[in-house]
Amino acid sequence: MTSTQKTTALKKRKGMAIKGLKAHIKALEIAEGNRQSRARYRYEISQDGESARIFTAADGVTVEGTQRSLADWASTGAPARLALIALRYTKDKLDRPGEPVFYTLNVITGEANITRQGEIVVTDETGSSLPDSITAWADLGRTIERREFESLRAAKEYRNESAIAIVESNMIRWGIIRAPRSSNAQ
Repeated sequence: MTSTQKTTALKKRKGMAIKGLKAHIKALEIAEGNRQSRARYRYEISQDGESARIFTAADGVTVEGTQRSLADWASTGAPARLALIALRYTKDKLDRPGEPVFYTLNVITGEANITRQGEIVVTDETGSSLPDSITAWADLGRTIERREFESLRAAKEYRNESAIAIVESNMIRWGIIRAPRSSNAQ
């Protein structure tokens, strides 16, 4: 493996680990009954980049069971990222004016679902059953991600600028890709 490949692999692992850390923090907040963040928890990646932990912001005490290797956090973050793609996509499809849809992903319990008016939504608009675990949502997210990249590739192949814009907009909204940095950002 070349130096560039090692650097890229480390960046990917670190990115997935950050997804895992953030998802775990959200799960801790949900367990406390908070849907909105109270900024009680923070994460920290060690200087050598081999481990990470979650700690309480007030006193810096490590939350029990959260001092883990970066690879372990990445293994939590990868399926959480894919599950979030599927949850956002499905939320988009199910949202109706006056009846907002919310999604929940809890990496501590492994559960993920969509709710409307406080009730878990069990079927989509076609009547198909919706998943209830992060693993099942991640499988759906992988399919959505693959389909969107294929759509983007086809739109670029045919130089269809409007299709490119629509697909990229969806990919950004669902968390498949990041929004391009503005030219003013430094």
